[in-house]
Amino acid sequence: MNQFKYISPKTIEEVLGILKQEKSEACIVAGCSNVLPYIKDKKLPAKLLLDISSIEELNYIKKSKGEIYIGAGTTISDLINSKIIREECNILYQAAEQFADPTVRNSATIGGNLADASPAADMAPPLLVLDAVLEVESMDGKREISLKDFFIGPRKTVLHDDEMITSIKIRDDSINKNGCFIKLGLRQAMAISLATVALILEVEKDKIADVRIAMGSIAPTPLRLINIEGFLKNKKINDELIEEAIKKVREEVKPISDIRASAEYRRYISGILFKRALKKFTN
Repeated sequence: MNQFKYISPKTIEEVLGILKQEKSEACIVAGCSNVLPYIKDKKLPAKLLLDISSIEELNYIKKSKGEIYIGAGTTISDLINSKIIREECNILYQAAEQFADPTVRNSATIGGNLADASPAADMAPPLLVLDAVLEVESMDGKREISLKDFFIGPRKTVLHDDEMITSIKIRDDSINKNGCFIKLGLRQAMAISLATVALILEVEKDKIADVRIAMGSIAPTPLRLINIEGFLKNKKINDELIEEAIKKVREEVKPISDIRASAEYRRYISGILFKRALKKFTN
């Protein structure tokens, strides 16, 4: 196993100072659930591990001026135990409940799950349909990145080497939405996702007034299905519409084959999961 230097900073400012100096040589860790496999396989290019798990200013869930803010160091268990998340961002609560097992949920963080940029990141689809915005910092200042613009490839993001995610913001127009999250894994919650779907749907006068769809594990990055949303909006839900939407979903996704499932199976199951999610609003 490769040798790594380990530092446990106590403040965000300390982390940013190290990142500015070390850049690509440093890797931020918290729960380590994503990083340990890379270390074991000797695929982690960084030589310095920055453990941010003890930085209290990264661990919070709060509401301010109608918007919800989640610190990047907030664990998945913290999301489950939060009344704000359970009542006002329930789709994120659903995803957190299905995330891995209790031991992993106690250490894995929401910021780490996003920064790892896995196509199978369970937190990404619900946050995509919530139109989440990432707040990132470096020694040069702060900036906001819409989550839909964050992922650019498998385990690749627009984040600079000297930047870190500090919080996730959910705007007031995405709070208290009706949504559902469905995950398919080989061993249910403990498995890496074969496919996931997050769906927000609001119906007014028998027609779809608002619809947001995102899926995971069916493309090189977590994917917001904007074209399908446009197709569904202002239409009345019926069996014919659902079947046509399923066809469009399977055309839109870009799955790969790996040891867990073939691309063909993922394409097929993407339509099934979408139908299950949509049916939750019609039954």
